[in-house]
Amino acid sequence: IAVSGTYERRQLESLVRSEALRAGDLIRQSLHESMLRNERDRTYTMIRRFGAEPDVETIRIYNKRGEIKFSTHDEEIGRSVDLQAEACFVCHATTDALASVPTTERARVYGKDGHRVLGVITPIRNSASCVAAGCHTGGESILGVLDVQMSMRGVDAALAEAWRTEFGVGLALIVLSMCLMAVVVYRAVHVPTRELRHGTEQLADGNLDVAIVLDRRDELGALAASFNHMATSLRSADAEVRAWSRTLEDRVREKTGQLEHFHKQMIQVEKTASLGTMAATVAHELNNPLSGILTSAKLASRQLERLVPPGEDRARVLANLELVKSEAMRCGIIVRDLLTYARESTHDFQPAHLQELVEHAVKLVAHHLQLANIRQDIAHTLTDDAVTCDRDQLVQALVALMINAVEAMPDGGCLTVRTSPSLSSPLSRVRIEVGDTGGGIPPGIRTQIFDPFFSTKNAAKGVGLGLAVVYGIVQRHEGTIEVASEVGTGTTFTLELPRDPESAARAHARGAGAVADR
Repeated sequence: IAVSGTYERRQLESLVRSEALRAGDLIRQSLHESMLRNERDRTYTMIRRFGAEPDVETIRIYNKRGEIKFSTHDEEIGRSVDLQAEACFVCHATTDALASVPTTERARVYGKDGHRVLGVITPIRNSASCVAAGCHTGGESILGVLDVQMSMRGVDAALAEAWRTEFGVGLALIVLSMCLMAVVVYRAVHVPTRELRHGTEQLADGNLDVAIVLDRRDELGALAASFNHMATSLRSADAEVRAWSRTLEDRVREKTGQLEHFHKQMIQVEKTASLGTMAATVAHELNNPLSGILTSAKLASRQLERLVPPGEDRARVLANLELVKSEAMRCGIIVRDLLTYARESTHDFQPAHLQELVEHAVKLVAHHLQLANIRQDIAHTLTDDAVTCDRDQLVQALVALMINAVEAMPDGGCLTVRTSPSLSSPLSRVRIEVGDTGGGIPPGIRTQIFDPFFSTKNAAKGVGLGLAVVYGIVQRHEGTIEVASEVGTGTTFTLELPRDPESAARAHARGAGAVADR
């Protein structure tokens, strides 16, 4: 409404300005003959007649010095106007008055006695007829100004009436729209919501056979279908609970096994957390002195090469410094692994394709496979490999398992990677197998391989954090990792991950709470 009113106001004011300019020119032309003959009475009479027209407030003529010569108000005749006033400011804003006024500047609107007035100034030029009549010389360009002031009361009243009409129509449309919206909301939302509430109350009262009949294809229809599916699921769950009650002993053994599994996981988590805190403290304390040792060794090597001439002694000292640098760098790598293990990783779960992640991890270890003369056996049997995971962490875990497999086959062998649906939950979980044909893991240490700082390698190859980090990544994804190994045959690590870790975490929390309640 405001935009429409503003546009209408501008259009109407523009039309009034155009008509006022045209009227000013008409009055000037009508007075030209009488002024040329210096017929003052006739000029005054014509001005009075024009001034008597409706909405015309004042018509006056003043010379270029601002003296009013003719006016519809007798008391103004002989007075001088202010050359810096609105009517004169356009021409006299500078020291030298303008000889020509732009058409767009000749009309102006200003307030006067509580209402708006449209003023039109029309310059009276010194034409050839004026010079010929002997009234003026040829050196003057502007003889005076015709100032016509017209009241805008009628225009403003029309605009106000139009605005009130538009406001009333707009308000009526808004009220009508709100009424229509209320009817639509009542029929489209309130009625089906009432049915849903009634069905929910029946379900809460124990009526598992309740069903909501709502023939709709929108969100409420989908909600009704979900409710019916929930009721069906509750009926199935109720039947399953009744069946469980008949085989309570088996269920108790199953839950006991789950509790033992949870207990082992909690022990591993507590062990990881405590050792992680210690590892973080040690790593931070060692990082700065190690950096100083490495930097000092590098500076000493450069100074020795610059200051000591070549010889056996310099070569021996440089070799010792190189050993210091390499050992410091190895310590730095150990510190980095400690920080990686101890760091509280943030989750960045994003949709991904498992096959792409596996192929990316294989590419990262391809150089190691070539150097160790190890062939690849990659197989994907997932028809839908979409998962939600932290891409970087999952690739890090796969690379760590593949590097372990490569190191387990120093004389060559075969790296096997398989992706397949989970055997227990083929729709909601995926399975990843990473196997090697190395020497295998002795049975006595298989329960320790995921412990931090446990390693069967020599000290130069690691500190036993690789599998601990892998275990932590799998735990953060709400997954499980198992190892199957035979000495002399090889080892296979099996990862089972949920397609949606966050949903699995919520289900895991509910399951743990239910077990605790029992």
